[in-house]
Amino acid sequence: MDLRGLLIGPQIYGELLQGCVYERDLYTGQQIHARIIKNGYLIASNEYIETKLLVFYAKCDRLEIANSLFGRLRVKNVFSWAAITGLHCRMGFHQDALMRFCEMIDSGLSADNFMVPNLLKACGALQWIRFGRGVHGYAVKMGLDGCVFVSSSLVDMYGKCGFLGDARQVFENMPQKNVVTWNSMIVGYVQNGFYQEAIEEFYNMRLEDIEQSRVTLSGFLSASVNLGAIEEGKQGHAIAILGGFELDNILGSSILNFYSKVGLIEDAELVFSRMVEKDVVSWNLLISCYVHREQIEKALDVCRLMRLENMKFDSVTLASILSACASTKNIKLGREGHCYSIRNNLESDAVVVSGITNMYAKCGRIDDARVVFNTTINKDLTLWNTLLTAYAELGLVGETLRLFYQMQLESVPPNVTSWNALICGFLRNGEINKARDMFSEMQAVGVHPNLATLTSFISGLVDNGFCNEAVLMFQKTQEYGIRPNVVSIINTISACTDVALLLYGRAIHGYIIRHELWSQVPIANALVDMYVKCGKINESKRVFGMILSKASPIYNANDSFLSLTHCLVQA
Repeated sequence: MDLRGLLIGPQIYGELLQGCVYERDLYTGQQIHARIIKNGYLIASNEYIETKLLVFYAKCDRLEIANSLFGRLRVKNVFSWAAITGLHCRMGFHQDALMRFCEMIDSGLSADNFMVPNLLKACGALQWIRFGRGVHGYAVKMGLDGCVFVSSSLVDMYGKCGFLGDARQVFENMPQKNVVTWNSMIVGYVQNGFYQEAIEEFYNMRLEDIEQSRVTLSGFLSASVNLGAIEEGKQGHAIAILGGFELDNILGSSILNFYSKVGLIEDAELVFSRMVEKDVVSWNLLISCYVHREQIEKALDVCRLMRLENMKFDSVTLASILSACASTKNIKLGREGHCYSIRNNLESDAVVVSGITNMYAKCGRIDDARVVFNTTINKDLTLWNTLLTAYAELGLVGETLRLFYQMQLESVPPNVTSWNALICGFLRNGEINKARDMFSEMQAVGVHPNLATLTSFISGLVDNGFCNEAVLMFQKTQEYGIRPNVVSIINTISACTDVALLLYGRAIHGYIIRHELWSQVPIANALVDMYVKCGKINESKRVFGMILSKASPIYNANDSFLSLTHCLVQA
């Protein structure tokens, strides 16, 4: 057309720019923009062209240019407002997006069903529930709540803000639901810790014959791993295979994360080998899996392979390597990790600096750990707790106490982990009275003990011969609404190996039966040992027989058998 001298008007330029929007073709779009300017002010100042140019740059995420064009617009219509609001939302400037919306309303224009979802996304990201409710009211007033995209965004917003009752109400009242709607509900449950409800919603979705997406399966797998629901997670993997989904970064990483967290390492390795795309997250998941299962050499081998693939370590990779060094007390490799963090400007990352501090402490270089701590400008609570725990584990209770008071002087309020470190330090040194005082003071300032607090206290009391008090502390776990773990149960049973405390031991035995903890081999062995040491041979035989009848075929009863045999020999 241009070569033939035919007039190219605003409509044609607008269509060309729209094509560049679809392709996100910034270079070609800029060439068209240059031609528009070259053709003179008449076309360049056309309202339609100005809006199209703004939409083009906004869709290509060119924030500075889009803001400049928006500021020069003589007429701002709903399309230009929607473009600039959506851009700010995508770039993470959620508050600016909402302020733009307020300006638009003040100008007398109304938002449409394309703009409202962006506003709700911003409210969810900021967790501005009151603003979100206002947008909800606006959508109802303008008759936009019947749009499936708006309603799905409402479900997502309420879920991100933690108001699942409102999310559920919107979900139930929707006349039409698509896969995005179901995903929003499932993800909302997962993000707020309602994992069982997320799994049930997934199955409801299948009953409704709604086709699942990668997001659906990722949410379902996340719920499964948090519940330790191995069969459900395997079903999610099977559905992904049957659905023909490729193991890309999103879905592949979700399946890999599931197998890693539930301890199925061979399955995790197989999924990793079959992933069509592997990003740094995928590599980190496998490395972390090996570290948590104490397969340190395998973790380091994967790190070497990662470097051979020209993948750069990020803060998560480095934290896993430092954790491996701490576990193996490999100070040489740990120092290399420290140097790598400095060379790659990661030494100020909160996760990395805590990992470096912990690594030096675990390797017996507490002075080096302190140097790292002192030279860190922005110390977060995790870093303070890392050094506190290191001092406590070494029995340096004086240093632990000084650091505990120093953090408060620097306006860093201690949390339950901080208090736990201090209490553990006193218990380790046998200073039971001071540990008790700290336990009482912690509660007096409004910090509630957690499972780690009570488990450590029970263990410390038993180690220092305060068996009766250890049993009472175990009873307090019920009062606090905390379910004891295997360690606390075993320690409390070991406190009841005296005939005077056997009554409590029998009560704990009843607790074990009620909560079906027979499959825990260490607990079963501890029970047999308790009855043996209290001279209750018949009861120890009965427990031993029950263990054999209820245990799995691979149950190893050697410890229980040895305890029972020892008692019979003595008798």
